[in-house]
Amino acid sequence: MKSANWRNAIILVMILLLSYWVSRHGLPQYYTPEWSARRLFWIASLIVVFPSIFGKPIFSATALAGYLVGMLTGELFGGFQQNLPPHYPHYGWLIQTLVFLLFCLVGLWLQRRFEVGPSDPKERQIQ
Repeated sequence: MKSANWRNAIILVMILLLSYWVSRHGLPQYYTPEWSARRLFWIASLIVVFPSIFGKPIFSATALAGYLVGMLTGELFGGFQQNLPPHYPHYGWLIQTLVFLLFCLVGLWLQRRFEVGPSDPKERQIQ
């Protein structure tokens, strides 16, 4: 494993821990960030960090973006008419999870599309 992989993983861990701290302790009044810090954070962290260690930085960056964008969109659009009778539930958790999974799929596609490797197709099959 290359040292660049470890450097990328450490940067991702620092960003994830900062987002955990902000969403868990800095934004407890908002539903989706707080729910995400309690329930989705550790699973998302594994999905983001391990591929980076094994040389898949595009996937990891896209998955991290999906986690953060999902948290934002879940909070913005998940509580639509939540305070009106009959008190509809907050769907921020569902929106965040779906956005995160969508970004993971896009990250897989991007990683395969832009992966640097041998230019000869026969050499690619050997690896």
